[in-house]
Amino acid sequence: MHDILKSAAEGRGRSVLIEGTAGTGRTRHLRSAMDAAEEHGLHLLTARARASEQDVDYSIAQQLMAGARTLLGGDTAPGAPEPARTGVPHRPSPRDPYAQAGSDALHPLARVLTAGRPLLLAVDDLQWADAPSLRCLGYLMARLENTPVAIVATVALGETPGDPLMAEVLSSFRHRVLLRGLSADAVTRLTAETFDAAPDPLFADACRDATGGNPALLEALFRVMRLHGLRPDAEAAARIGELAPVEVADTLLPRYDRAYPGAAEVLEAAAVLDGSATTGLVARLPRLDKLRAADVVDSLVRAGVLTDTGAAVRFTRPLVRAAVLARIPPSRRDVLHARAAELLHEAGAPAEEAADQLLRVRSRLAGHWICAALCEAAGEAASRGDCERARAYLRRGLEECEGPCRGRLLRAFGQLELATDPAAAVGYLRRALSLQADLAGRVEIRLRIAHALHLLGRAAEAERVLLEGIGEARNAGEAPAETLRAERSLLRELHLAADEDAGAGPDAVATAELLPLDAAATPGDRHTRLSLAALRTSRRGERREQAVDQARRALQEEHPALDWRIATRTVPLQVLARADKLDTALTECDVLLDRARADGSRTMVTMAHGMRAELRYRTGDIPGCLEDARKALAPAGTSPAGHWSRTGQAVAGVVAALLETGELREANRTLREVGLDAEVPAGVSYAALLFHRGRLRVACGYPEAGLADLRECGRRLTAAGQLNPSVLSWRSEAALVHAALGERDTALALVEDELGRARRWGGRRAIGRALRASGLLARGLTGEAAFREAVDVLEPSPARLDLARSLTDLGILMRKSSRLGEAREHLRRAQSLAEQCGATVLAHTARQELQVAGARPRRLTEVGIDALTPTERRVALMAVGKCTNREIAAKLFVTQRTVELHLSRVYRKLSVPGRAGLAACFAELPDPVPGAVPADLADLAGLAGPAGRSWARPAERSSPGVAAV
Repeated sequence: MHDILKSAAEGRGRSVLIEGTAGTGRTRHLRSAMDAAEEHGLHLLTARARASEQDVDYSIAQQLMAGARTLLGGDTAPGAPEPARTGVPHRPSPRDPYAQAGSDALHPLARVLTAGRPLLLAVDDLQWADAPSLRCLGYLMARLENTPVAIVATVALGETPGDPLMAEVLSSFRHRVLLRGLSADAVTRLTAETFDAAPDPLFADACRDATGGNPALLEALFRVMRLHGLRPDAEAAARIGELAPVEVADTLLPRYDRAYPGAAEVLEAAAVLDGSATTGLVARLPRLDKLRAADVVDSLVRAGVLTDTGAAVRFTRPLVRAAVLARIPPSRRDVLHARAAELLHEAGAPAEEAADQLLRVRSRLAGHWICAALCEAAGEAASRGDCERARAYLRRGLEECEGPCRGRLLRAFGQLELATDPAAAVGYLRRALSLQADLAGRVEIRLRIAHALHLLGRAAEAERVLLEGIGEARNAGEAPAETLRAERSLLRELHLAADEDAGAGPDAVATAELLPLDAAATPGDRHTRLSLAALRTSRRGERREQAVDQARRALQEEHPALDWRIATRTVPLQVLARADKLDTALTECDVLLDRARADGSRTMVTMAHGMRAELRYRTGDIPGCLEDARKALAPAGTSPAGHWSRTGQAVAGVVAALLETGELREANRTLREVGLDAEVPAGVSYAALLFHRGRLRVACGYPEAGLADLRECGRRLTAAGQLNPSVLSWRSEAALVHAALGERDTALALVEDELGRARRWGGRRAIGRALRASGLLARGLTGEAAFREAVDVLEPSPARLDLARSLTDLGILMRKSSRLGEAREHLRRAQSLAEQCGATVLAHTARQELQVAGARPRRLTEVGIDALTPTERRVALMAVGKCTNREIAAKLFVTQRTVELHLSRVYRKLSVPGRAGLAACFAELPDPVPGAVPADLADLAGLAGPAGRSWARPAERSSPGVAAV
């Protein structure tokens, strides 16, 4: 701009046009040029066009002439305006005697131009100039070549609709400057100047996204923020979409409506329809002529207000849409949203688009199509995992509907809640059942109620629901009744007791009736019957390959919805786990978990994490087991004991993992906090918890209490017909305790029974565990053959932790028989495997035995990151991530005092004074090798060593519930 003004002062006339959409700062740039005029010796003549004076001839020319008369001196008529040297161009008085049309009115301006004085003519908002003034301006620009005159004007993009004279004048400008939105850095600087504080980067980005960097919109946004007492932080960034500066719409709508009649209604329609707006719908909503509306949309696109991709008409700046929508009175907005919903439904738009409009309507509507649209929209939202949106649609539907379709909405709501909150699902589904007349629909609702009740641990209620359904279905044919009978048998198998053929009454499904399946059977029927057949085959501990085949076939069934057979979806995975097909089971579990996350099913995510915790424990992945088990418990949060997610499987996973890391206090604390340190709910589903709680009590130095838990575990499994030792090796664990208590005959009988059953089943892990127990019970060196066979059996299996245990025991036996070289070989490998598994206690035992055998094993540090237990490491990482002690306690389901104790030990081991030093310790850290066992557990006897080892002195006192047992 300075070069242009300098050229004009030297007699080389120049013209510059500053272009930009409304609010981009055209006038501000013009004022900068005006301020620089005096520096270059240019006299200033200014004018500003106004929309209200567009029909007044020579309105701009008269403003320029007023300044020209001042330059001529002494020729100013009374009442004429003084020259304007401020940034705001003046407007002439309506009583100005020189305000007349014709060539005489140009006389003062012509005299100034011919006098050879250097001039700057500054004209603002040229889009509203009158025609005679435009002709005068065009005349001047055509003769600028050798005159000391610069003409600088501004024009708003897209606000000069089809005016040939305007187009001719604009094309005459020698230089054109196009203004765009502010850059990200400029927005940050403007925000900092406005609020006297550096903005959060998220806030600056959100501002730029909402305004496109338009300075006027930014200033309007900041005014609204100050009105609401907001600061430029991340919290305000999340609320920018809610802020609607109505002043923006008050300014823009009349302006565009003047340029393009009907623009205000088009903008309101586009704001109401939002992303659903097409040109046709934009015209139909306010009942405008379609062609005329299309012209207006095209003009507003050229003005930079809208974009039109053909599929949708949208606002280029979200803040403008919010302002336009807020300007519409609530009553009229209600009408527009209701009409928009109806138009979208009639046009066949996606159901969610119509439903979104219905959510914005405050009054009740009477359309017969509304409930169906909302129900369909809920299904679309749920399918992509947006359960909250689906709930909003269904709630709106329940507000609208009082007719027969209410049952459909309640059923959909129940299905949705089954994937997130089984307790809420039961209520909705029971109400839906009371309104459902169709038998097929009633069967499906009963199945979902039964699954929800099963997840809640209310097996007796689930049984009653299915039995009532079986009674209803008998009158309508066998197929519906058979579906309910099979589901009842499968749920009983999981929770109550075995249905040995007809052992549970006439409404149980006998094994002989399960297969072959009818070709017309539904996927649900096939899944249920194949899962039940696989579960029964594995329960008896025979025909392992047949059970695997049935489980794999069950997994291949199509799943129409994530809540479909939700309580039994992991049954095939359980069977594969018992058959040592752990890799296949983990792969399928990962697939199930990924789909559950994508679909937003917290229920299935919880179940999948619980299942994966068990699978990881069986493979020996202790850190992974602990992580999954804790994630499975996460939905319970700080709720009281009894939350449905606190399953025996999940709590057992936590206890089992903490046993391997030597964190006995943490394991006991977990049991107390979930209310499972004393009484354990009935049913076989809590057998795993009893099994690992028994092992924990034994490790804490309470063998009698631990044996009672192991025996109760066995009693429940036996009552349920679970004879397969691959489910839980309770016999061998109980045998080791019996032997330590001097009851050798009982111990030998238990191990012999387990080994025989394990060989019949053929699972390597079960056989290896039984052989190891047999070796531990043998006197002297006679257990060598059992240990060697255990190692050979476990070698090809994925059960790495069990292999490490057997190698440790074999190494100890070799050391006792003075075969030190072979002992060291087995113990080194055992230590390596245990460390890979994260089994701290076993790794520590192997290392100690290596030292006794004369080896020099690599030293496990008692300081540094490698010395941290998995829980200490997890707490430390969360502290590095800026979590407070309260937040860490909530996420780990422990008390704040527990977190403080963990952090104290972390600080001591890492030699740091506090949180400030943790980040440096964990920077660029590879996955660590699990550290040493805590010092207070160094003498822990555990179950990793030989049975002849005496019980350790209790490392800690267990809870009152434990002592009572």
